[in-house]
Amino acid sequence: MFPFHRLHHLTLKNKERQIARDVLNLYPQLGDLQESFEFDHHDFECDHYLMEVKSRCTKYSSWIIEKIKVNSNLLNAFNNNKMFLYITEYNGRAYIWNVTKLAQSNYDFNWEIRKMPATTEFKNNKLVKKEVGYLYEKDATVVNLR
Repeated sequence: MFPFHRLHHLTLKNKERQIARDVLNLYPQLGDLQESFEFDHHDFECDHYLMEVKSRCTKYSSWIIEKIKVNSNLLNAFNNNKMFLYITEYNGRAYIWNVTKLAQSNYDFNWEIRKMPATTEFKNNKLVKKEVGYLYEKDATVVNLR
């Protein structure tokens, strides 16, 4: 297992794996971690949750989430009696939103269509229109991973 302070040397997928493992170490009651299939709209799942994990090099006042991921993961979570967590890591701190609970409480994601890179994992990205919403730190559970 890699020490967390060396995350910047890992590939993006390995960073996400390490973040998910670190969160599960803090919350062992979440259960066993399983990596999702390549084309799923979430990265990992455990006994009670589907998880989308992001690692960012820049801190934002609000964090972006794609509506297509929210909708597909909420449906998948509902069908499997689970909840959907969106986890963003920045500088050793994880921001964890229970999107299922937010949606159930009529959270205002402030949906809008924006031109954004098609993907963050590859160079040479063209801009495409995406429907995105916003998550705020005040609505997250914040944990230090170091």
